[in-house]
Amino acid sequence: MPLTLQPEKLGDVVVLRCQGRIVAGEEIRSLQLQVEPLSLQTRKVVLHLADVSFIDSTGVGALVRLLGLLRSHGSELNLCRLSPSVERVLQITNLLGVLPCYASEQEAIRASEEVPQFSSDAIAPTKTRIVCTDSSHEVLAYLSALLKRSGYDVLTTRHPSDALTLVKVTRPQIVICGPGIQANQLAIEKLRSGAPSVRLLLLPSDFSTAEAGEAGTHLINQIRSLIDARQ
Repeated sequence: MPLTLQPEKLGDVVVLRCQGRIVAGEEIRSLQLQVEPLSLQTRKVVLHLADVSFIDSTGVGALVRLLGLLRSHGSELNLCRLSPSVERVLQITNLLGVLPCYASEQEAIRASEEVPQFSSDAIAPTKTRIVCTDSSHEVLAYLSALLKRSGYDVLTTRHPSDALTLVKVTRPQIVICGPGIQANQLAIEKLRSGAPSVRLLLLPSDFSTAEAGEAGTHLINQIRSLIDARQ
C-alpha cells in the first residue's frame, strides 16, 4: 500500500497520520517532503504510526535522519501509536532509545522538549571500530544508529575515496559496503588492497529494502562472527 500522510496542525505541533508502508522510493520521498519544511515552521512534529504496515532499513534510516534534521533546527520529532510491525523493528534493533516513542498522540504532543537520553540498556562502546560506506544517506543513518546502539564505534561516508582515507587513518576492524556502493568494483578493490588486514563486509543487494528488524539482526550476527573469528 502506498504511503498516505494526513497532516493536522494543533497549535505549534504538526501531527502526521501515516498509513501504508515506509519504504525506499516514493514513500520516503513523500515523507521527507512533508517533514523537512516543518523543521523551520513548528516546534514539534508527531508521526502517528498505528497504520504503518511495514518499514524497511531505508525507512528506519529516514526517521533517524529526520529526527536529526528537526533537532538541528530546534524542533523535535516524536513517534506515537506504533503499529506492531514498527514496534517490533525498533525493539529488535534497540532503537526505541533513539527515536522518542509514545503510547498515544496526546503523550507525544505533551512530551517535554528536552532531548531524551539513551535508555539505560544502551551498551557501552567497545574497541571495535567500523567504517560504513554507501551512496544512501538513509542507509548510512540506519547503520550508524543500529551499530552504535550495539556498542560499536562507527564512522560513515557516502564516498568510497573517503572510506579508504578513514580506513587508513582510523584503522577499523571492519568495513561495511552498502548495496549502493558495490557496483563500483574499482572502489571495492581499492578498499581490499588498501587495507588487507581489515575485514570487508558486503551487505546484501536487498538490504535497503528488507524488513529492517531482520536485516539489522542478520548484520549484527555477521559482525559478531567476524569479530569472534579474529580472536
